[in-house]
Amino acid sequence: MPLRPLTFGDVISGVFATLRRYAAPLYLPLLVVVGVSVAVVIGIAVTANAVLGDLYRSVQDDSFYEPTSGEVASLISVVSIGSLLLIACFTAMSVVSSTTATVVMRHAVIGRRVTAGQVWAESRRWLWRVLGSYLLLGAGLLGAVLVVGVLSALVGLLTRSAGVGVVAFPLMMVIYGVAIYAAVRLALLVPVLVLEESGVVAAVRRAWKLNEGAWWRSLLIPYVVNMIGSFAAQFVWLPFMFVGMVAVLPTADGDPGDGPSMAFGSLLLLIAVMLIGFLLAMALTMPLAPVTHGLLYVDRRIRRERLDIALGEAAGLWTTAPQAPPTAPEPPAAPEPPAAPSAPEPQDADKPQDAEKPQDAEKPEEAEKATAEPQDAPAAPSTPDLTKREAPKSPEPPVEPQAPASDD
Repeated sequence: MPLRPLTFGDVISGVFATLRRYAAPLYLPLLVVVGVSVAVVIGIAVTANAVLGDLYRSVQDDSFYEPTSGEVASLISVVSIGSLLLIACFTAMSVVSSTTATVVMRHAVIGRRVTAGQVWAESRRWLWRVLGSYLLLGAGLLGAVLVVGVLSALVGLLTRSAGVGVVAFPLMMVIYGVAIYAAVRLALLVPVLVLEESGVVAAVRRAWKLNEGAWWRSLLIPYVVNMIGSFAAQFVWLPFMFVGMVAVLPTADGDPGDGPSMAFGSLLLLIAVMLIGFLLAMALTMPLAPVTHGLLYVDRRIRRERLDIALGEAAGLWTTAPQAPPTAPEPPAAPEPPAAPSAPEPQDADKPQDAEKPQDAEKPEEAEKATAEPQDAPAAPSTPDLTKREAPKSPEPPVEPQAPASDD
């Protein structure tokens, strides 16, 4: 990526260039979580078929069938546990994708290669903090919704009217707008948390301040990237839906007057296949958002804190801060008149004169040592220290060498 403030096109092209060059470290850890999630989906389908199969067939045979309390409890348990497991799988995918993609950006901004194992080793200690930031934001949103519900209920009790929605709907719209604004303003939360090694609360304050004045940019650029990713994800999910429909159609039976019916196992197979396709489509698009936020984070720090200097030093582009453009050279000073030669000092006749030694003569050992020492190889790119937030001082301009005085 260019070491300058990033334009809209720089961010878009940088996202997809990062996906191409770092596909293995971005997707391999995520695919492991997807594999576990697929196993969870299959386990939920098998358990639901074993527990709820009889209830489904009883309701299908008799539309007036009344389930027992045990069957109702089994239905609620399977649906609740299955939903919680799916939410846990989606959350794990999001946490792993956000953390690993942010760690990849630490290396990608200076063009350094990194393996999936190195990324996972660096990401493991940040997974719980990223999860904690998600839970903190989710708890804030849930608390706002609960406040709206309590206020609406109090208004309904005090006025003794059923028009609770008249109060609840405007409040929910306000909460929805505030949530969107806060989510966009905190788009840099995970990059700050991982790259600056901050705590959750400190990262929230830092991300809020760092993204000041860039709200629309933080909204539009990720939106465009996600739209492109969603279009590509359809090509992954639609084949799974087609395969699931083709697999279950031969199992449909029933009277023409009653409409076709489907066996419970076939219905679960269709749902499982569609869920697996949805998981793979999500895995394809999940790294897009954290990579975009990582580039926006780098852009904000370049604009506000001159991070490009630290990145250039880490990449080995320069060893010191880039020099300012040279100023116009000063006119040469007038040459001084040559000094008159002084008379040689008389030498003492008793002391023998030392023989002059040639200046370019060297000792054999020093010459061999100098030729034996290899030249220093160019230093490899080092990891940029992104925890420093101070803007570096502008370097002093270099001193221009003066022209040599001509002998008249």
